[in-house]
Amino acid sequence: MKKIILYIALFLSAGTLLHGQVYQQGFFLKDYRPIYRINPALFPDSDFIGGFELTRNKVQNYGVSTFYYPTDDGLVSGLNESVSADQFLSRVPDIVARQGEVGLNLFSYGIRRGNGYHSFEIGFRLPTIISAPKGIFELLKRGTVENQYNLSDLGVQYKAYVELSYGYGYKLSDIVSIGGRAKVLLALHGMSYRFTKLDVQKSDAGYTIYSQAELDLPSRFYKIDGFPDQDINLSDIHSSYKFPMPTGGGAAFDLGVAVTPNEYLTLSASILDLGALAMHYGNAAVSTGYQYFNGLDLSYDDLNKNGLTNKALEIGKKFLDGLRPRLRYNKWRFEPLPFTANLGIRYTLPNFDQLRIGAIAQYTNYKYSPYWETRLGADYTPFKWLDLTASFGRGTYGFLYGFGISVHVSRFQVYYGLETGTCGTQKETINLIDPSHRTWSIGLTYDL
Repeated sequence: MKKIILYIALFLSAGTLLHGQVYQQGFFLKDYRPIYRINPALFPDSDFIGGFELTRNKVQNYGVSTFYYPTDDGLVSGLNESVSADQFLSRVPDIVARQGEVGLNLFSYGIRRGNGYHSFEIGFRLPTIISAPKGIFELLKRGTVENQYNLSDLGVQYKAYVELSYGYGYKLSDIVSIGGRAKVLLALHGMSYRFTKLDVQKSDAGYTIYSQAELDLPSRFYKIDGFPDQDINLSDIHSSYKFPMPTGGGAAFDLGVAVTPNEYLTLSASILDLGALAMHYGNAAVSTGYQYFNGLDLSYDDLNKNGLTNKALEIGKKFLDGLRPRLRYNKWRFEPLPFTANLGIRYTLPNFDQLRIGAIAQYTNYKYSPYWETRLGADYTPFKWLDLTASFGRGTYGFLYGFGISVHVSRFQVYYGLETGTCGTQKETINLIDPSHRTWSIGLTYDL
């Protein structure tokens, strides 16, 4: 029988865009100007301004092999009768989640004064979470229709906010430096859609789903027409055409220490994003609805980026068409940010200062799937205008690697880097879907 789990897996696979993770590859680069983002106690030798940096990262705690099993005829889902419940559910995490972030740094300014270094930044952040509890997969696999599972972690959430930061690093001595950054967060927009109840009725023809969920829109860009506790249609949500005033706020702090016993060796420790964000959900609703699915067949040819996205959008439209929201107002939500802890060591070869080697370890306390990694790296400067770096290591989901390049032209510096890793997918599935971890960054700075 065709299984609805394919829809859920497709929806998770096609989800876009993780807050809290910085560009780790910059720790190895010789002249990475905004290195204070990794540790505020580390700062460059030059004063600089930066007008552009784009970073995108994501972490997902599942892979193709979580949901699909290869056969001679193609891929079957974990709900296929040929796959036992214990075999399938042993692969599913307690919370299946994809978390990501797009970050755009609009302005950076760093300046040294005496033994101290000041930094100022303005940036934009868009973190996103898509999650589903293990209970829903167990419900579908074992054929139980009673609502006996906690489904409060099934949903989609994103936030958009501006980050204003000031940092200061200070050399206490020739050996020890300390630093900190304070960040003011201004929330502009967001959405949260969280299921609170899900009943499934199964028949030979397919599945009928009754859902109850909460929809929150903390935004001054959009307005829901109507009165509290009145049923509304999605067409009642429209642009308010108001000036984009903040709809919430928060604060976060970075702290760090660096030790340089000699001119060749640097030891680094930092903790980033200790803080929280509160958002006012002035537009909110609860919703109920029915959706019907008769299943979906997949072939290897379907498993490409456009195919998965199109099928996920098709299912998403069915869910939206079945919703019956009911309006309500005035709700606040307070959420801590996922913090990151870093430990690093970097060493320049005394007799060959063009080459630097090192290691860095990271732990990020993501809401549904805490992430850790350790990597070894090296940076080589073949010419004064060129830096090349590469790293490899291991993380929560397996092997990872990264590379970066920095080019200096006059006083300009352009850098690009990629960090990625893979989970333990089955070889039979070829290289399907995305890796379980990926970060890339591109930026431009100018030395003063």
